[in-house]
Amino acid sequence: MSRKSILVFLTGFTLLLSGLQAQTEVSADSLISTRQARILLLKSALLPGWGEHSLGLHRRGYVLNGSELVFWIGYAAINYFGHSAEKDMQAYAARHAGIDTHGKDIYYYTDIGNYLDIYAYNEQKLRYRQFSALYPETPEYFWAWDSDAARRKFDKRRYNSQQLLHAAGFALGGLVLNRIVSMIDVIALTKDRLETPPGTVRASLLPQRAGLTLALDIEL
Repeated sequence: MSRKSILVFLTGFTLLLSGLQAQTEVSADSLISTRQARILLLKSALLPGWGEHSLGLHRRGYVLNGSELVFWIGYAAINYFGHSAEKDMQAYAARHAGIDTHGKDIYYYTDIGNYLDIYAYNEQKLRYRQFSALYPETPEYFWAWDSDAARRKFDKRRYNSQQLLHAAGFALGGLVLNRIVSMIDVIALTKDRLETPPGTVRASLLPQRAGLTLALDIEL
């Protein structure tokens, strides 16, 4: 993204935030329109705690702001160390197994961590007739570890780097959860102050292949 594009995005985002702030400044005891309630929800989705601040509940807002900051710092730090560990792992494999690191995915690094060389790998795949899994014996895919100890050390580094990158994903999940918490909190705080009858919030857990997904159905 160019500097001009970033500047345009930041300008537009700032104008959006200013407009939302102007439309949802409410006193502690006043009624809230449905439009204001929706904007409060949007504010909490953009920045957890913002909706609470607009309602004058600054202590609650600061708690959610603090959680947001912790999750972002955690994500940035873990992601940085995870990618650094991944680069170190690749450099180690290049030195001790003679690989070409260009364009290789995690499956390739998993395979070279399990076999001493490409010949041992291909021999086993042929034995089990897994022809689609074969690597061409060319310099692009070749590897041969200088020792089994080096291979084991590499595989440990590979595992650790992947664990760090998975942990960064959990930090992103925390950012999503923080927004859900803030939105539910705003709904609870405003449901008795709406000019129109309050809507409903339904939460359900939907089974997915990778686990369960939380679904929120909000009606105002």
